[in-house]
Amino acid sequence: MRLFQLAHRILFFVERKIFKNSIAKENNNKPFLSIGESLLFDNFFLNVRLPKEGKIYLKIGENSMIGGAFSFESPTGHVIIGNRVYIGGGNIICNNKIEIEDDVFISWGVYLFDNDSHSLDYKHRLIDMDNHLKDWRKGLNNYNTSKDWSNVKSAPIKICKYAWIGMECKILKGVTVGEGAIIGAGSVVTKDVEPWSIVGGNPAKLLKMIPENLRKR
Repeated sequence: MRLFQLAHRILFFVERKIFKNSIAKENNNKPFLSIGESLLFDNFFLNVRLPKEGKIYLKIGENSMIGGAFSFESPTGHVIIGNRVYIGGGNIICNNKIEIEDDVFISWGVYLFDNDSHSLDYKHRLIDMDNHLKDWRKGLNNYNTSKDWSNVKSAPIKICKYAWIGMECKILKGVTVGEGAIIGAGSVVTKDVEPWSIVGGNPAKLLKMIPENLRKR
């Protein structure tokens, strides 16, 4: 057991050394991404489908550990991640703006979706399908190349500092998760969450408030 613990500590030290000296530097050279001294997990994936030259789509601060797929299906959209943020995995789909402040924990399997993807009007969805087919027949890899996003509703998402998002949650467009709030696993969040509250369910509802002595002062 002691030998295992020693080996684990050595491995952690080596990984930390690599993290400091190479990973952050290498990822600073990736297009569309700005990153401080932070770690990208193996499951990290940045997907910019219709890139705008010179634009930074994803900005990551210092001492964060980030996994999951970040998708931008149109030239718009901007994701900002602060310092000491942990994202275990999941999908962040952005055509507007998603901001994750400092000291936020996001577990695996979480979806952040700042747009409706399609219009409420079925006629617009039929046009979307026609455009998908046209792009496919042109041999394009992105079947949203011709999509008209002007009919799709979107609104920014903001996750305030000290929040904790449980596994497999879904947070939809226009939602602000208040400071220190906790979202129970598997919840679907469609409305703003009060600071220092605990919510859960589908749709997520207030379960209780976090005691005063457990709040940031």
